[in-house]
Amino acid sequence: MLVSSIATASVILSPTAVIGNTMGTGDNGGSTTNIINQSGLSSGFVSGITDFSTYLATNPIHDSNIEDNAWAGGNGPVLGDLDFDLGDTFLISSMALWSQSNSNGIDSFTVFSSLDATFSSAINLGTFSASELNPITVQTFETSSTAQFIRLRVNSTHVGGNAVNIGEVAFEVSAVVPIPATAWLFGSGLLGLIGVARRKKSA
Repeated sequence: MLVSSIATASVILSPTAVIGNTMGTGDNGGSTTNIINQSGLSSGFVSGITDFSTYLATNPIHDSNIEDNAWAGGNGPVLGDLDFDLGDTFLISSMALWSQSNSNGIDSFTVFSSLDATFSSAINLGTFSASELNPITVQTFETSSTAQFIRLRVNSTHVGGNAVNIGEVAFEVSAVVPIPATAWLFGSGLLGLIGVARRKKSA
């Protein structure tokens, strides 16, 4: 039996994998791996180590070269879901998104979290709007949840966009640290002994 307690440090974390993509990839769209491997960012970070706020304060931007360091979905635009695996369960505070500097950038999107990869009991964390920014600077959105899996559902691109383009996605997290139940039992027993000692003293 494991009981979890939550650490307080907030770090920036890249997903370990994109495990689902219902939007496909355009002919020159690059790989979905490009949106979780820091390619195209003006400065990198150490996933799971670098302080989230400190890193964003450096104002990292993303190069808009889609095929080499980003991803583009099918033309249409084809709207749908990208599913991310964070590699473990974390307390998630916010999502960092580097979208696109033109109308192919994400406009409306919804974020879901889940403890399982099937999203059978997904939690809706809200619907948000991203801006067209040139250069492509980071945008952050509050997505408070405890989860291992995140679903990014693209509802629309900006007017005139013919494909969904994303440069990079990362998350602000605090580790959820498992603590063995025996440690809690030891702590409870220690508190009990303190209580007995106090009663004897007052008697």
